[in-house]
Amino acid sequence: MPLRTARFFLFLLAPAFAAGCFLGKDLKEVLAEHRAPVEAKLAKVKALKEQARALPAVSSDVVHVAGGPAPVLSFSGGTVGVNAAIAYLEDLDNLAELGNVPYRAAATGTINRCASVLATHREPYDAAHPQLSPPSMSSYRADDVLELCEALRYLLVVRSLAFVEPSDPRTSTTCSPFDAGVEDGGAADAGTCHRFGGGYLKADVLVFDVESGRHLGGFAFVAESSAMVDVTDDGANVKGEIAGNFHRNIEEALKTAARKALPGLPIED
Repeated sequence: MPLRTARFFLFLLAPAFAAGCFLGKDLKEVLAEHRAPVEAKLAKVKALKEQARALPAVSSDVVHVAGGPAPVLSFSGGTVGVNAAIAYLEDLDNLAELGNVPYRAAATGTINRCASVLATHREPYDAAHPQLSPPSMSSYRADDVLELCEALRYLLVVRSLAFVEPSDPRTSTTCSPFDAGVEDGGAADAGTCHRFGGGYLKADVLVFDVESGRHLGGFAFVAESSAMVDVTDDGANVKGEIAGNFHRNIEEALKTAARKALPGLPIED
């Protein structure tokens, strides 16, 4: 390329690069931009708490959505078109904190993140993990989270009705790869395996229109540990792998039940 052309090309790039350096917003600017509309939305969410607590258990998996846009959920952290969020009933007690919910589905907590970053500039305190200090939230993450709360139209509230945590694993010589038991499971090696009492969760999910405060219906789901769980050869973290299996099964059961109750529900995987 001739020198004259090269200089001209660099001259054209310089303003674009300089402009790009100033496009980012700091956290203070992000909070100021979103605070008023998000606080208004959080007030509507807070007003749903007592209704969610008082409604009877779901008896049929039916949700009626009429006169509004179709609900769109994200289980992968996506934001495009998402207008629905999932929260546990415990999360509504203090919107700036996560309730004490073991084996929490990863798709939950958006509401609490919005309230927390507005109040503390941090991720929400998690009552299920009190030993962890909430990290600060970057301006980029805050922008995404607060945009989700601004766009919120539907709230799905999970109410746990029965819960049993998986038991600690124990080594056994009474099982083999062909006889792992029907209630417990594990990985067998040379006639030994790890056996455990499986986890169990029964819950229902209430669906609300946040704008009107109307209860639109709900659905129930049940999740259990798998009968057999594959673990690493050295068995160094058997308890963690059992917990991970139960956690994944909860998320899959919730996702499947949501799709069944809301046919055609777009869910970002």
